[in-house]
Amino acid sequence: MAVAPRPETTGGSIGARLEAALVGANRWAVIVLMAAMSVLVFTNVVSRYLFNYSFLWVEEISRYMMVWVGFIGSGLVLRYGAHIAVEAFQDVLPTRAAQASRVLVVVILAATFIAMTWLGIQYVRFAWDQETPVFNWNFGLVYLAIPIGSALMLIHLLCIARPYIVGRQFDKSEAFNPEDAVL
Repeated sequence: MAVAPRPETTGGSIGARLEAALVGANRWAVIVLMAAMSVLVFTNVVSRYLFNYSFLWVEEISRYMMVWVGFIGSGLVLRYGAHIAVEAFQDVLPTRAAQASRVLVVVILAATFIAMTWLGIQYVRFAWDQETPVFNWNFGLVYLAIPIGSALMLIHLLCIARPYIVGRQFDKSEAFNPEDAVL
């Protein structure tokens, strides 16, 4: 798996700047949610063991934050090629056949993300009138993570599709190397 910065994301075009802004905003949303969730859970654990008091709402809100992190973070993970994948098959194929198999992968993923977005919208509509147990928030707001995260995955996929198809290249990050996570 090759990882290199793509020339079209390092230039000054409007598309490259929009893509960089999307990636930056997506990263910060994940960072803020993870940090808030960590602080809340840590504080609740300390409170439970030191003061024998637990905040009931922390479990509920941290669960919803984790759902949002999972959905909006998965597009970023896709950009870096860090999702579980079986690449051995395309390694033994000739270049053109490997590229054709990657086109098929992109088409299947795009169709899946479109279906998830549409079905996620339907699910939000279904859950819109239900309320969360502790906060009495609208459950539809919690489930908005599904269509928003799926749409973000589609956008990230479309941004990396060409370099992935042509040369199996993904974005590169100084802070994250997906090969370090290999078992």
